[in-house]
Amino acid sequence: MSGSGRDTEYAVEDVTEVFKDRDDYAEPLTASEVAEALGCSRRTALNKLHELEESTDITSKKVGGRSRVWWIPVHIDR
Repeated sequence: MSGSGRDTEYAVEDVTEVFKDRDDYAEPLTASEVAEALGCSRRTALNKLHELEESTDITSKKVGGRSRVWWIPVHIDR
């Protein structure tokens, strides 16, 4: 993962790793939680999350006036 700092570039793979490195894979995360895990600003995390949502399986849901949670869907065969 990239180091923290104003000049640091974060790849979408850095954000994906935040989701994969958790005990509860299905638990949604906020942009603030992703930012804390990466050591970047909330805005940087939010930009990467939006980028991932457009190009991968990450999805989000609005959970309040301005709040949104993000997760990688867990597909269960039925």
